[in-house]
Amino acid sequence: MFHLSDFSPLPSLTPTLFILLAPPSVGFVAYTGLTGGLDAFARVLYYTALFLALLLASNALRFYRLPFFVSAWAYSFPLAALTTATLRMAELSGLDFFVWLGSGLLGVTSVVIVLLAVRTVRAAVAGELIAGE
Repeated sequence: MFHLSDFSPLPSLTPTLFILLAPPSVGFVAYTGLTGGLDAFARVLYYTALFLALLLASNALRFYRLPFFVSAWAYSFPLAALTTATLRMAELSGLDFFVWLGSGLLGVTSVVIVLLAVRTVRAAVAGELIAGE
């Protein structure tokens, strides 16, 4: 069994693993916008993003237990990009599964952003937001 700490000697940089979600998610949205539909390459982009999301979700508790660093905002954009890609997949495929998945991801993304905002304000009030403050 692997541990997240095996891959990142600096816990403050661990949230940046979520950045891996952004390229295939944004690529899917852009590619389908250019081509106007789903094809094999679009599906590869989307399912790559979904696979990475499942891989990261398997470590959700470890991410949650990390001390707060400003780098935790690295969760927000990739999750929003995956949510947008999933809602686009729902639109193009017409499958209810992607509507439900997109709705769930929208809820998760919203909760994550609210938690990040609350933890950022707490850290700022405590004077712990900027190192050396």
